[in-house]
Formats: sequence, C-alpha cells, structure tokens
Amino acid sequence: MKRVNQIIFSVLLLLTTSLSFAADISIDNPYVREVPPGQQISASFMTLKNNTDADIALIKASSDVAKTVELHEHVHKDGMMQMRQVPKIVIPAHGETALKPGGFHIMLIGLQRKIKAGDKVNLSLEFDNGSKETVTATVKKIMMGMMKGGMKGMNHKQHMGGEMSKMGNIEKMRHLNPMPNLMKVIKTSGDKLNLSKQQKETLQQHAKTRRAEVKELFAKVAKLEMELRDATLKGESISRIDQIANSLMLARQNIINTKASCADDLRTILDEKQFQKVMDIYKKDFAQKEAFSDDMAGKMKMIKHVNPMPNLMMVIKKMGDKLNLSEKQAAALKQWRDEREPVMKKQYAEIIKLENEIQQAALENAPTEKLAGLSDAIMQERTKVIRGKAFCRDKMNQILEPEQFKKVVELYKANFMM
Repeated sequence: MKRVNQIIFSVLLLLTTSLSFAADISIDNPYVREVPPGQQISASFMTLKNNTDADIALIKASSDVAKTVELHEHVHKDGMMQMRQVPKIVIPAHGETALKPGGFHIMLIGLQRKIKAGDKVNLSLEFDNGSKETVTATVKKIMMGMMKGGMKGMNHKQHMGGEMSKMGNIEKMRHLNPMPNLMKVIKTSGDKLNLSKQQKETLQQHAKTRRAEVKELFAKVAKLEMELRDATLKGESISRIDQIANSLMLARQNIINTKASCADDLRTILDEKQFQKVMDIYKKDFAQKEAFSDDMAGKMKMIKHVNPMPNLMMVIKKMGDKLNLSEKQAAALKQWRDEREPVMKKQYAEIIKLENEIQQAALENAPTEKLAGLSDAIMQERTKVIRGKAFCRDKMNQILEPEQFKKVVELYKANFMM
C-alpha cells in the first residue's frame, strides 16, 4: 500500500509540475500569415504572456508544416528594415511580448504544404524555464497595411495593400504612376474652382470610373512584379523573365495612357480657366513633393521603385560569411559587383530622370507624341534593369557551387523578402 501511495504521489507531483509550467506562459491569438501558392516562407504571430516573477524566453519553435522554423526580429539597418534570426525572445516577468508583423515573429521556412486562410497550423514552443507549449494557429490573410512597420524598404509583396497609411498610399502611387494625379486637386481644392452642380456630378462619375480602371492596372502591376520575383528565385529562364517583363511594361504604359486620358477628360469637363487653375494648384502644392530625388545614397524606396527584381547581391554583401566562399569566389563576386553597381545606379537615375520629365511634360500640356516617347524610354530603361538583374543571378550561379547558390536564395527569402 505504501508503494502504491508513493507512485500516486509521484504522478501527482509530475502533473502539478507540468501544470505549473503550463501556467507560466499564456498564449493569445496565434496565427500564421497566408502566402501565395508556390511561396515557401511564411511567419507566425501571437502574444506571449509571462505569469511568473522572472523573465522567461522563447528559445525554440518547430512545426510539421515547415522544414525549418526560426525566431526572427525586424531591425532598422543601413536605411532599411531587415529581418535577422535571434537566439531567443524574452517575455518579461508579469509582462507580455507581442510577436507581430514588423517586430518579433516565428519564421516558417520551406513550407511542406500549401496554406490558405482558415487552415490550422500546429506549432511547438520551447522556453528557457523548461516548459513547452503546443498551439494551433489559424492561417489568416494579412493586408499589407497591417504589415507597414515591417515592410518599409523591403522587397516583398509589400506593395499593394489596401489599408496603407496616407504616406504609404503616396509611395504606392509614385511607384506605379509617374504621371500627375490631377484628380487630387479636384478632391482637395475643388472649392477653389467655382464648379457648377453639373460639373461636380460629372467629375464624381468620372472619378469613380477612372479609379476602378487604374486600381485594376495597379493590381496587375503588383501581380506581375511578384511573378517576376518568384520566377527569378525559382531559376526560370531569361526568356520567361523577358515574357513577364514585357507584360509588366505594357501594364505600366497603360497606366500612363490612362492618366493622360484622364487629363484630357478634365479638359472637356472644365472650362479653360478652371483647367489652368487645376494645373497651377498641382504645380504649387503637389508636383515638387511627388518628384523623385536622384540622390541614390540610402534611398532604398527608390531602389525598389526602379527594380522589382530580387537583390541577391544583398545576401553576398550582408551574409557572405554564411556561404563558405573560397577566396577565388569572393574575389570574382566582388569584381562582378564592382562592375555592375555603377551601371545599375546609372540606369536607376535615368528612370527617375525620365519619370520626372514625363510628369513635367504632362503639366506643360506636351503633345501626345512627346508623352509617348518618354513613356517608351522609361519602359526601355526598366526592361534593361530587369534583364541586368536576371543576368546577375545567372552570373552568381556560375561563380557559386549549386548548394551555395541555393543557400543564397534561402537567405534572401528568409531575411530580405518578407
């Protein structure tokens, strides 16, 4: 009987210890970000609450949905937001730590299956006090506006969220549309134009129609840029990249044509004096703010604006120590980078110069032929950038061993693509 009591006591002690550990950390609202089909990296977020008198740290996570699971955080470095792996995430005593977009998060690398909104993902968490927790996270679609803090200056599908802040919307518009947005004047300064009731009604209908057209084109550009990035990372051929790039340039030209047509419509709705007033207000209040700077130093948003391709050289520059490069490889990569950087910067600056020119030409009522010529020149330079980056990828592939290049792609996805 004494032996039985000892066994019962031991079992109760183990249960009490387990329950004590379980009570140490509370986990609220665990969820996983939905990603497009084919993308192999996602992230998990949640709030960790510490119910004890001492700090506790999350030190490890695992999941059957991914080959690799790592703890990460976002940091602001070299003028942009980057992700980096961290050994632990501390939850302060009687406090909480939020794992959220733009901050600490759990990276799921090498997804083993497709995940879509509504799916469930199991996560196992280990803490430095010896406790372990298993949670079931729901897959959610996260709008890019929710991820603003973590997306600044980064590559990813960053671009087209519908809930971005006012500044985010301005940057998005400039990324997609180099033409003057004259409807902004109607919206902000319409009271200065002495509009008739009929003009107001016509302008409202015009804005509604044009907004739908432009929004559809914006979404198409965003989709094609994502396809371009994914095709590059998957190692698809230059011809396939050219095919996507051609579709992308056509969509961008359609945006320019649509905005030029919008200006022509305004001329028919407004009288000459009113239209000139619109142009004057735009030049005074908006033109300078929305012109692109040609100062490339630290202007990561400019780089993203002119280059939709993955910057794999960023991995070599920032994380080359993880690749076990030989001296010969390191020298070859440096030589290639030194040769290409001046060429790319010149192309970037040319695109910005041309886009500033097309905005100015539109404000000066330049003939359609001039706008078409500038539009063609912009698309030619943008195509050069895309092809140049594709050739850079292939050159890097030639210099590196297959496993090293595979590692470059993995590091890029994990640290620069979120």
